[in-house]
Amino acid sequence: MSNWTVKRTDTFSKFLKKHKNNHELIQVLDTKIIQLRKEPHIGGKLSGKLHGKKSTRLVKRFRLILVLTRKIK
Repeated sequence: MSNWTVKRTDTFSKFLKKHKNNHELIQVLDTKIIQLRKEPHIGGKLSGKLHGKKSTRLVKRFRLILVLTRKIK
């Protein structure tokens, strides 16, 4: 099984900068990104405006919303 690439959006970068002192969040986020690189199909499918995206819980009210895209060679 190959590792997947995780790309961050500008929105994610701004969020991360705002919450950089939340050590619990950062630790869980790091672990989740490592998991996503190995197995990107974790999390649940979203509906409504977020249809086509997936979500996985981080800590408390924080969720990581992701989109899987296939790279065509």
